[in-house]
Amino acid sequence: MAPRFFRTLLALAFVCAGRALAQGEAAMPAPTPVPTPTRSENVVVQAIRGEEEAPVTKTDLDRLALVERTWGQELPVLLQDTPSVTQYSETGSGQGYAYFTLRGLSQTRVNMTFDGVPLNEPEDSAVYTADFGNLGLNLASVQVQRGVGTSTFGAAAFAGSVNLESLDATRAPGLTGSLGGGSFGTAFASANWNSGTFGGGWRLSLRPSWQTTDGFRESSGVQQDSLFFTAVRDFEQSSLRISGFVGEERIQQAFLAVEPRVLERNLAYNPMSSDERDHFHEYLVNAQWTLALGDDASLSLQPYAVGAGGWYRLYADAERTNLQEYGLSWLFGGGIATFTQKLGAFRMTLGANANTYKSAHSLNDGDGARLYTNHGTKGEFSGFMKLLGDLGRWHPFVDAQVRHARFGYEGSVGDTATSWTFFNPKAGVRLDLAPRASAYLSVGRTEREPGRSDLLYGADNAPSLPDLTAVKPERVWDVELGAEWRTRTLALKVDLYDMEFRNEIAATGEISAIGLPLRRNVDESYRRGIELEASWQALEALRLSTSINASRNRISSWTQFYDVYDASGDYAGSTSRTYHDVVPVATPPFIATLGAETTALKGLTAGMTGRYVAASWLDNTNAEGLEAPRTFQLDATLVMDLARWIPAGKPRLKVQVNNVLDNRRLWPRGYSYLYANRDAAGADTLAGIPYYYPLATRSVHVSLDMGF
Repeated sequence: MAPRFFRTLLALAFVCAGRALAQGEAAMPAPTPVPTPTRSENVVVQAIRGEEEAPVTKTDLDRLALVERTWGQELPVLLQDTPSVTQYSETGSGQGYAYFTLRGLSQTRVNMTFDGVPLNEPEDSAVYTADFGNLGLNLASVQVQRGVGTSTFGAAAFAGSVNLESLDATRAPGLTGSLGGGSFGTAFASANWNSGTFGGGWRLSLRPSWQTTDGFRESSGVQQDSLFFTAVRDFEQSSLRISGFVGEERIQQAFLAVEPRVLERNLAYNPMSSDERDHFHEYLVNAQWTLALGDDASLSLQPYAVGAGGWYRLYADAERTNLQEYGLSWLFGGGIATFTQKLGAFRMTLGANANTYKSAHSLNDGDGARLYTNHGTKGEFSGFMKLLGDLGRWHPFVDAQVRHARFGYEGSVGDTATSWTFFNPKAGVRLDLAPRASAYLSVGRTEREPGRSDLLYGADNAPSLPDLTAVKPERVWDVELGAEWRTRTLALKVDLYDMEFRNEIAATGEISAIGLPLRRNVDESYRRGIELEASWQALEALRLSTSINASRNRISSWTQFYDVYDASGDYAGSTSRTYHDVVPVATPPFIATLGAETTALKGLTAGMTGRYVAASWLDNTNAEGLEAPRTFQLDATLVMDLARWIPAGKPRLKVQVNNVLDNRRLWPRGYSYLYANRDAAGADTLAGIPYYYPLATRSVHVSLDMGF
């Protein structure tokens, strides 16, 4: 039975549907049987995305591509076939907590927005898509920019940005639904109800969802409820668009990885107890008012609020007798203003964003006694100006952003605060080589402040007043040289990039007691590589696609600290070693995806995708045996149109088979524990233990989609 939350959402959706349709029938004539949906122009989304002529390295996913790829997985898994992306999930099944890297940089370095609203939680720049499940089916489009890209709102676009655009409300009423299930106790249900036009021009869309899974790993179950909504009102010269979501999740913890010798015996082993779990909710709401100022200008104002809250429980002792509860809640709100104006051969875009944030962190012991409470505060202001020209074959681009952020910590050890101001310039040009071919060059710089977990060294509560200047902001200069070529049957993109970092806040390959990755500054590092993305309609019924990344990635100098154990096995302090020219954590030198899709049989679409990821290091010592092994995964999709036999509702059956070859060594990510054994003469022998997150064995997911 679906949780009470989901039943409430469905009841709300159908009650609203009945009322709206009743009003609509009285106010307007019956709609045509098969109307064509019309989307309102989302000015804020356009302002932060890279336009077609902009010299930006990007991948666009439209609604059709998202529907084809979605089977209930989290956003990091949904994006895994885009160039230079790797991912893993704690549950192993692609649901629950999942994370991705872009060019070997963690997603906390990736700016993420929903209808232009910042999604990154300001303290640590994290985005937990598990809080609002079934995201993929609620999106109209996604743009993934790689490199510093174009200026956006919210967290710094350090490795890139992911811009999400939600579904609009259609002008005609309709109801679609999806039911499904699959391996590991997976089940899901979702609906998309559109009111059509009512009440003098309003349009409303409600999209409730519920899904649950036991997870591939033991005691890693996930339950998710969500409601996405959109309301639109068009006026003569302006429009109002209200959109957002509310989501809730209950997840059993699985953030600890496992030694290979254990995985060989039990691939699904989870060292965490079923009592270690969490329960969080998150919501986002925004209202976008857009005014057309003639044919060549527009103004948009957008207030927004984003909040989350809940708890997670972890045992404080190895004997599992003291189950402690960590509390976490946060809220930030602000406003966005964008203005666009055509100035002769140039188009100017001005954008500004301001918000304020406060969080509460707490810990209760097993008896319910409060052990601590602390707060984080953060305020941010940013503004940018973009100019994109159309000078015949030449399209020059200039983009300049100023961003100011102030972070504060308030706890029992006292209060402290610091602030940063960054100037992030970008410039480039695209040259049309032919009607369907172009080349571009861009250069840009982005600076980014450290996160709360960096400043507190992974702790949830500072044991002493933290030095907020101890971790330096990181900076990157990014050069992109690319070319694109399109014909009637072929689309090809190739890009050379060079990202040069100073003071990169690099992952150490360790995690804190509460599962946060640990990081610290390194003086110099770089990511250099080539990316290729192609799609070829080889035959009328056969389409091939590929994405490839080949790269060289280095940290100039890395000092690693080791725990030292004496000859009797007792802790004897620590020691360090310095390594030079090392490969960063979780940065494979080669990633390739190859897909094939055929529609040779009428009403049937079949596709397969093979994904290869080279081995990558678990830490920055690059010691033999401490690496995530290379992986190859083959997935298959089968979509059958049942409308030929069952016209009512135009049903469509989709079967998704992941890991077709049942590969049991899909261990794409993990961490290590490094130590030294000291003999009686005082000589140290360095050693380490690898830990891996396993991905699921062969799994099957089936869904039935219908629309009325």
